[in-house]
This record gives sequence, C-alpha cells and structure tokens, in this order.
Amino acid sequence: MMALNSCLKHIIIFLASSLSMQSWTGRCGGEPTPTAAAVNVEELPISEHFEQWMILHERSYRDEVEKAERFEIFKKNKAYVDSFNLQAAEKNHTYTLGINQFSDMTDHEFSIKYLSRRPPSKRVRNRTAESPSPSFLNKNDYNVSLDELPGNVDWRDKGAVTGVKDQKRCGCCWAFSAVAALEGMNKIFLGTLFELSEQNVIDCTPDRGHDGCWSKHMIDAFNYAEDNDGVASEKDYPFVGVRQQCKDYYILPTGGSTSNYGEVPENNEMALLAAVARQPVSVGLTYSPDFIPNFKSYRSGIFNGGLNGDCGTGNNHAVAIVGYGTVVPYAPYWIVKNSWGARWGEYGYMRMARQNGKGGGTCGINNDPVYPIPYSTD
Repeated sequence: MMALNSCLKHIIIFLASSLSMQSWTGRCGGEPTPTAAAVNVEELPISEHFEQWMILHERSYRDEVEKAERFEIFKKNKAYVDSFNLQAAEKNHTYTLGINQFSDMTDHEFSIKYLSRRPPSKRVRNRTAESPSPSFLNKNDYNVSLDELPGNVDWRDKGAVTGVKDQKRCGCCWAFSAVAALEGMNKIFLGTLFELSEQNVIDCTPDRGHDGCWSKHMIDAFNYAEDNDGVASEKDYPFVGVRQQCKDYYILPTGGSTSNYGEVPENNEMALLAAVARQPVSVGLTYSPDFIPNFKSYRSGIFNGGLNGDCGTGNNHAVAIVGYGTVVPYAPYWIVKNSWGARWGEYGYMRMARQNGKGGGTCGINNDPVYPIPYSTD
C-alpha cells in the first residue's frame, strides 16, 4: 500500500508541475499569471519523470528496446531544455522551453512529421486577383503608421477564433493555418463562428504530386474554398489525420466561402499589422535545423528565434496570426495560433517577437502572409 501511495503521489506531483510549467492562464495576451503552485519536478529521478510523462501523454512503445531508445532521446531533450532555461533565468532569453508531447522525438523526426509547408507554384499563385475588392485591403490600407492602428488586437477576445486544434502526425499545418483564417473571416464578416474542416481541405485539394498531409500551401485551401463555395464543418467532415478519398460529393459546405485571397506585401511589418487588425492572417515560418529544438520545446514567453531574430531557412511551418500586443520589458509580439494541441507552448499559442529590425521578421513571419477575402464585406 505504501508503494502504491508513493507512486500516486509522484503522479500527482508531476501532473501539478506540468500545469505550473504553463505559467499562463490559458490566454497569451496579458501579464503572466500562475496557474498552479510551483512544484520542482526536477527532483524526481529521470526514469520516474519519463514513466509519468508516458502516462500523461498516453505513450506506449513496441517493446523494451524501443522504450529504451525513446528514453535516451527524452533525456537528451530534457538536458537541452534545462540548459536553455538556466540561461533564461539569467535573463539571456525572452522565452523558456519545456517538456511536452514531442520530448521523445529527435529533431529530425519532428521536422519530418510536423513541418511541411511549401511555397505554391507560380501557376497556383497567379490566380490572385491583381486588385482585391475596393472594400477590402488595398495599397492605401497598407500605407499606415503605427499610431493609426489599434495598440493591441486579439481576435480571441472578439470571438473570432475557435479552440486550439491538433494536426497530430499529419504534416498538414498549411490546412490548419488556412482554416483558422477562414473561420475568423466567417465570424468577422458574416457574424458566425464555427469549426470548419481541415480534413475536407486535405482530402479534396488537388494533389499536384503531393499527398494532402504534406507539402502544400495555404493558397491551395483558399482556392478550394473559392471553387467549392466554402468548406464543410468539422462536425460533418471530422479530422482523421491521413489523406482519404474526397467526400465533398455528399458534404455541403458550411462556411468559408471566399471570392479570392489577398497577399500582404512581402517583408512589410506595417502592412501585416494592418491586415491582422482586420482579420486573422495565414503566415509561413522558416527556420534552420539549429532552431528546431527551440520551436519544438517552446513553453512560454516571446520567441525571438535566437541571435538577431535569425532562424535560418530550410524547414517550413504554417500558422495563423490572430492578434498582436506588447509586454514590457520584452518586445512587441504577434499572437500565433499553432496546430499542435493545447499542451504545446502557451496553451497552443506562441508569442513571436515583431519589430526585430529585419524585413522578413522573426523566422520569416513577414515573408508570405495571405488571407481569404469574403464574397461580401459590407
């Protein structure tokens, strides 16, 4: 009985500490607020930590050999997290890392399974209208000063953002990014928020030689929504995490009907601010293998990509910007909605530094912003 009680005690400690590591109230737009009493999970033996991590994340392995291999990876990831956070405690970083659902994966595995955005072909991008509708963003809308824009924008506060979703091991970040923008567009311009189906987009966009779970772009989703009068609801076309045969022959579109899509001028942060002040925007991120462990294990704070905001190039990921703000004494930031579930980052969100002095922004966030245009913005 004593052994059982001890085991339960450790599990409770671990679960509590996993909450305390998330030092925000579930929203990343204001000042940090503790969510649980601080518990030093680091005092547990690493083997116990791993066992409890497996329970928390419902992880099982083929055999003891694979379990031992994953344990070694877990230890390496934890050592990296601990070292980084020691530097953060000395004010050398503006964000912290943490153990999460990816902590038994190598950076290479993580990259293959979760990072898959690809720039669209010229043929796809050329479908963009040369001049978006006059009632929407045009060149004059982008030529604004910071004083002309709201100091803070958070579309979650206005009910224009659905809950955080999880792409699982389908590399379909492009679909989640685009659908988040479509959902926001629905609420802002049509007055209704409901969850739209990423699976519909994954299954039914043309392959162009690539599987729906891999190597597509947000524009593919916007084109599909335009051609098919919108996207099905998540309820009617639920996410399964693999590409299936397209079922749009019996699923009626529920929302996200677009007349086109717009492109924010490249490497223009003021233009991106103006766009986000109007609606959530789909963006792509680029970074080198050196920064994958930081992004993979991001816990909280303002992510600045490392020295000089340079993340490198190579791997790609797509997210949605759902707002922006400022926290003293760090820096202005974007509010980024990711698609890795609520156990990653600040309950599924990341604050990413803006005004970093580089045209492309932190991790290239200013390089490739796109947004859907509704049929009517009256």
